[in-house]
Amino acid sequence: MDANEVLTWLKRRGTRRTVEGMARYGIEAERAFGVPMGTLLSLRKRLGKDHGLATALWDSGWYEARLLAALVGDPQRVTRRQMNTWAAGFENWGDCDTVCFHLFDRTPFAWEKARQWSTSPREFVKRAAFVLMACLALHEKAAADKKSLRELASAKVRSQLARRAQSGPATPR
Repeated sequence: MDANEVLTWLKRRGTRRTVEGMARYGIEAERAFGVPMGTLLSLRKRLGKDHGLATALWDSGWYEARLLAALVGDPQRVTRRQMNTWAAGFENWGDCDTVCFHLFDRTPFAWEKARQWSTSPREFVKRAAFVLMACLALHEKAAADKKSLRELASAKVRSQLARRAQSGPATPR
């Protein structure tokens, strides 16, 4: 299937009820078909890994297409630039968490991006940093727990410092 065929497939399986249900979970998307995640996972099995398709699906801007992009993308073909572009396009916790959990955490740049993004002023880019750290701690069984804790503590400190810098100097009481 090419990207247009996938979008048509998604449109046919979407429902207004599912879109309305997304809002109950705090998922706001500019463009959504209303396709459940279970349906996307079934389609992923049919499609397999296809990085070109993943890129085209992401570029479509449709919520479910972006989730599917994370599911069919090839982590070995993901670039730093792609990670930054996609992170800048996160609209909600659903796309952020899905991309981090199913694609970004398996790239060679995952820890690097987690550190970099932890001080971002953008809500979902910063969230991606912490989601990546959680995913890496879960998926990298061989990684030392100390590394995960050290990165998380360091990111928390950087995040707090960035927040203080944005709010300006403290006023004496």
